Order: sequence, then structure tokens, then C-alpha cells
Amino acid sequence: IDDVAQRKGIAEVRIFNKQGEITVSSDSSKVGTVVDKKAEACYGCHREDEAKVLLPSDSKTRTYHTEKGSLLGLINPIYNEPSCYPCHPKITKVLGVLDIMISLEDFEKERTQIYNRMMISGVISVVVLGLLLILLLTRVVNRPIDKLLAATKTAAHGNLDQTVSIRSHDELGELSESFNNMITELKRSRDAIEEWTQTLEHRVQERTQELQRIQDQLVRAGKMVALGELAAGVAHEINNPLTGVLTFSSLMLKKVDENHPWKKDLENIVQQTTRCRNIVRGLLDFARQRKPDKKEWDIHTIINQTVTLVENQARFQNIKINKEFKTDMPLLFIDADQIQQVFMNILINAADAMTGDGGILTIKTNLKDGIAEVSFTDTGSGMSKETLSKLFAPFFTTKETGKGTGLGLAISYGIIQSHNGDIDVESEVGKGSTFRIKLPVEKQNGELGKSGEGEKEK
Repeated sequence: IDDVAQRKGIAEVRIFNKQGEITVSSDSSKVGTVVDKKAEACYGCHREDEAKVLLPSDSKTRTYHTEKGSLLGLINPIYNEPSCYPCHPKITKVLGVLDIMISLEDFEKERTQIYNRMMISGVISVVVLGLLLILLLTRVVNRPIDKLLAATKTAAHGNLDQTVSIRSHDELGELSESFNNMITELKRSRDAIEEWTQTLEHRVQERTQELQRIQDQLVRAGKMVALGELAAGVAHEINNPLTGVLTFSSLMLKKVDENHPWKKDLENIVQQTTRCRNIVRGLLDFARQRKPDKKEWDIHTIINQTVTLVENQARFQNIKINKEFKTDMPLLFIDADQIQQVFMNILINAADAMTGDGGILTIKTNLKDGIAEVSFTDTGSGMSKETLSKLFAPFFTTKETGKGTGLGLAISYGIIQSHNGDIDVESEVGKGSTFRIKLPVEKQNGELGKSGEGEKEK
């Protein structure tokens, strides 16, 4: 600015900020001075209530007279460009005004020379304005079009996360807004398709698992029927000879003395024959699963009665039994004897799994979607996946020889199936097991029962 001010004919060069304060001036005494908006330098932009951002060429020049003579003033707005954004808000369009005052004194003395100079100045002004116009067109037209074209190519390659930011109120602004709306709708449609695809895959997986579960149940039911028929035949063939052996060995045991050499052998025969008889009885029970004699019962009453029967046994001495019953459970249309048999089998198995220092056995009841659920959770040793796959198979047991026939859970499974229910088991080695028994809330006389004490026959 100092260099320009020293040129011939330049009276003063100064820069105004938006507040009208002179921040830079070739006359240092004027730096910091605030100029009123009605002053000759500001009148071109502030003649109306709202300040103009873009000025026509004729408003950028002014001629006026001062004590120093006639002066020609040239003003040029300083626009807020991207390089200015780090220091100035993007919303600010004009940062200030460059004001150059040229002395016209020589023009008045030498009109010809001044006229020629004015012609030269006019040509220069045209060139400068042309450059400014080119710059303005580049900024207002070319750049937005380039942005829109780049965003279109990006969207064509599948990237719908990019939008176009063109802040203008002309056709380009409307075009960019329409493009952004289109991208938003495309993204929403793509997300909806992906969500529906995932939902469909999840539903297909659920249906596949359900079909697999039903198929497993059918296969298991078929095996149970075949095994039941086989067990019935084998049990009848073995039961009569076993009865004879047990009877005569028991009679002989009573007749021999304590020191007789056959004493221990006879005791062993009676013990093992009794064990075989119990296995045969289990086979008969498994084969003769009777049709449930259903009546309305309160499931909590059956649970409490079963716990009372087993809690005084030695295996339950170090086991804490917690009950978490859901209130207002409806009465279930079930065979109480059979359901109690199932509960007792599960309780005994849970106690056997918590040997040593004992553990905690939690019994919960719940009602969901017309299904009554009773769960037994122990803190025992748990089971492997291989054991779980064979859990309900007849004669399968993890207990020591002589301590279980392997028919308890198989019979329990058949009982629950005859009640149109199901048994689910969750277990992990070292983390205990959970048995869930699900029974449908069947209607009797068209109405659901309310929670009560159940039948008093037991």
C-alpha cells in the first residue's frame, strides 16, 4: 500500500473493515478512524438499508472535491474466499473494502493529458473487471458444476455417503438440493433392502432350526416307540427267570449260617438280581407309558410337594434350594403324578451333579405366549455337547455303575411329550446346567384356570 501511495497522482490508499474502521492507510494518522456509512466512500454499498455485496462498476468510483482539490475514489470489496476461512466465518461474504483516492488536480490543468490517462485507466479497469468477472464465474458456476459432476461419479460407483454442498439460491442450488434428496432416497432404499435381507435370512434360519428341532423330535419319538416295544418284549422274557433266581437265592440266604462259605456269594446273587429286577421294572415303565390322567393343577403345588419329598435325602443336605415363582400362574391341565415324576428325576440328577461342597438349585416359573415354563438351574459340574446330544437316549447315564439305569430322563421326556410340551437343556462344563420344561396352558370348559392350591388328592 505504501508503494502504491507513493505513485504519482495517488492521494491516499486505505482499507476499511466491515465496521467502517480504517485498518490500513497510506496516511498513518487515519488508521483506527471509523468512517460513517453515509460517507462518500461507503455510500455506494450502504445507500440502502441492506448492504450490497456485489457492486456495479459505476458504484465503485466517485469524484469529489476536498481542500486538496478534486479526487477520484476507487473502492473494491475484499471478498471472503476459502483461503480466508481459517480466520473468518464462512457465512461472512465481504471482509472489507479497498479504497484508492486519485488526485484530479493535474487533469484540471492539463485536460488532454488527464483524458489520455483516464482512457488508459478505463482500459485497465475493463481488464481488471474482466478478470474479476472470470474469477466470479469460476467460483459461482464452474466450481459447483465440478462438485456436482464428481459427486455423480462417486454415487455411480456405489458410494451414497457423499452429498453436494452448494450454497446458492439459483438453479445450481436447486439442482444440488435435488441431487442430495435423490442420494438420501437411494441410501434409504438401499438400507431398507439390506435390513429386509438380514431379516429374511434370520427368519429362514429360525424356520430351518425349527424344522430341524421338529425332525429331531420325530426321529427321537420313533426311536422311543421302537425301543419301548423292544423293551417290553425283553422285560417279559427276563422278568420271570429273574423272579425265580431272586426267590430261591433269597431262601437259601436265609437258611445258611453266617460263616457258611456260600454266604457272600448268595448275598452277591441277591444284590445283583435285585438290580436286574429294577432295570427290568424300568424297562416296563418305559414301555408302558400310560396316557396322562389330566386334571387342573397348580404347578407351584406340585413343585413344593416334590421338593418336600427329596429335600431330606442325604444328597440334598448341602444344597440350597431357591424358588422364584411367578405370581398369578394359571392352573395347568396335567397329570400331577407324571409331572411330579419328571420333577423328581431332574431334582435328583441336579443333586448328583453338585457333589462335594454342595451348591445352589434354583427353581423358576414363568408364563409366556400361553406356555408355562419351569426351569431347574444347578451349579454342578455341567455337561459337554456330546453328553447333551445323548441325554434323553434310553440307558444313557453318566453315573457310576449301579447308581442309575439311564431311563429316568428318557421316561421324563416321554411324559412331557404326552403333555404336548417340550424339554430344553442348556449346560456347559464347569458352569452347571438348566432344564426348562414347557407345558401348554390348555383350556378346560373354554376358560383358563387361576392360580390356586390345585387338587388335594395327593
